[in-house]
Amino acid sequence: MKKNLNIILISCLSLTIISCGLIQEESTTTSILAPTASVTTANITTSENAVVQSTNTGTAYLVNTEVTVSNLASITGAADNQSNSVTINSAATNTNLPATGLADGTYKVYVVDSAGLLSSASTNSVTLLIDYALDFDGTDDNVSANGVASELASSNNLPLSVSAWVYPEDGTKKQLVFGFYKYYAFANGPSIWFGGTDLKFAYFNDSLTAVDTSSTYAINNWHHVVLTIGSDRDGVLYVNGSSAATFSGAHNSGSLNRFSIAVDYDNVEGSVAGNPSDYFDGKIDEVAVWNDELTSAEVTAIYNNGNMLNVSSDTGDYASAANLKGYYRFNESSGTSLQDNSSNSNTGKITGATWTAGFVSK
Repeated sequence: MKKNLNIILISCLSLTIISCGLIQEESTTTSILAPTASVTTANITTSENAVVQSTNTGTAYLVNTEVTVSNLASITGAADNQSNSVTINSAATNTNLPATGLADGTYKVYVVDSAGLLSSASTNSVTLLIDYALDFDGTDDNVSANGVASELASSNNLPLSVSAWVYPEDGTKKQLVFGFYKYYAFANGPSIWFGGTDLKFAYFNDSLTAVDTSSTYAINNWHHVVLTIGSDRDGVLYVNGSSAATFSGAHNSGSLNRFSIAVDYDNVEGSVAGNPSDYFDGKIDEVAVWNDELTSAEVTAIYNNGNMLNVSSDTGDYASAANLKGYYRFNESSGTSLQDNSSNSNTGKITGATWTAGFVSK
C-alpha cells in the first residue's frame, strides 16, 4: 500500500520561531527622520548673526522667503544675496549664522543633514535690515537729540558714557563728533572732536579742560570712539577698543539739556544754540548714551562686536541695557527723524545729512 506524505510549509515572519529545526530571525525596519530647523526671531543687520539650531548635524541655510525651496539645489542655485550657510557641528545647540552680504527681507532656516535629508522651513523667521549710516557734509549737516541730555539731569549728568562709530573724511580741520550743552549759560558739557587727524575730548565750565589722545587716526576709515566719566569725575577716552587718554576732575556744568551730533556751539542761549561751527565731514553710525560708566571690558566687547550689546549681561540685547538713555542705530534709510531704540523715545532730528548704506564695518 502506498502512503501519501503531506508536506506543510510554515512561514515564520516577524517572530523568532523554532520550527522543524529551523530558526528565523525577527525582521525589523528603521525610520530615518528629516532634521528640524529653527531660528530665533529677531531684526538683524548684515553685520549681525541669525541664531539657528537643528535637531541633526549638517548645514543650516538662511534663505530669503522669496526663494521657492524644493530641494538643496533650489537653495544653492539662488542669487548670492538670497542665502548664507553655516555648518552645524552640534545638534540642538545655538549656532551663529552670519547675515553678511544678504539683501534685506524676511528669512527662514533650512537644514540639510549628513544623510542629505532636507528639513522644512523653520517656523520662526528673521527680518534682515541693511546697515545704514548718516553722511554729514561738513558744512551744515547735524543731528539734535536734546531729550537724551534731559534724561541725564536727574543724576547731575554723571556717570556718563557715550559710544559712536565715526568715519572722518577730512583730516585738515576741527570737527565735532558729539557734544552736550546747557541753555541759558556758556557752561557747556563734554564733547569729542577731531582736530585734524587726532582725537580730542573737552569738558567746559568756567574754563576749558581739554585732553588730547596724542595719536593720529586715518581718514576714510571707521573708528570706534567711547567717552566714559564716573561719578568721581574721572574718565577715559577709548578709541578702537583701547584706552587712548585718561583724565580726572572733569567739571560738572549742571543740568544739560542739549545733545548734538556733528556740530559744535560756542554758546547756547535760551532755546537757541548760538554760533554753530566745526561741522563733521564724514559718516557717523551707532551712537549710544548711558547714565552709567562702561568698563573697559564692555567697551572692548562693543568694538569687537561691530555694534552694540547689553552692558549688564552681554547678551547682545543692547536696547535693554541698564541706564541706557538713547540708542541710535541709524538704520531708517530715509527721512529726517533718527529713531531712539532705547525705551525712552528720545527721537533725534536730522538736518541736512543724507542716508548711506553699508555700515558699520571695521
